[in-house]
Amino acid sequence: MKKWERIAALLLTLIGVGGALEARGMGLGNFHHPGPGFFPFWLSALLGLVSFIYLLTQLGTDRNPMALWSHRRWVRPTLATGVMFFYAILLGWIGFFSATFLLFLIWLVLIEQEKWLRVGLVSVLGTACLYLVFRLFLRVPLPKGFLF
Repeated sequence: MKKWERIAALLLTLIGVGGALEARGMGLGNFHHPGPGFFPFWLSALLGLVSFIYLLTQLGTDRNPMALWSHRRWVRPTLATGVMFFYAILLGWIGFFSATFLLFLIWLVLIEQEKWLRVGLVSVLGTACLYLVFRLFLRVPLPKGFLF
């Protein structure tokens, strides 16, 4: 499994370095007057640094090798990718509130297989908390759908 961890860490390191180089070209500005590339640069640099550190921790031989796609290990990542894909599509169509509620609901039922009480509580409270953070505190305009 270390082989795949090393490949993923190397890929993320390269993405981080490439993103930082691209962001530098947009202009960094300074701490008090950040330019358009300030936050992308630091986020990319942080991604590259953390990925590189993780890559260093994965060096050496693998004591417990296992196949990446054995024993139906691919089912949950595939479901998670599909759920996030449909969330992105539904977000613009039915709006933030409804799409986020459905994201929590479907994720907890299909992927995590939680009990219904927890599914309901997390779906309602999670959607409300995300709304408070993004809409009220950060003042991010959220997509409105035909329901909310």
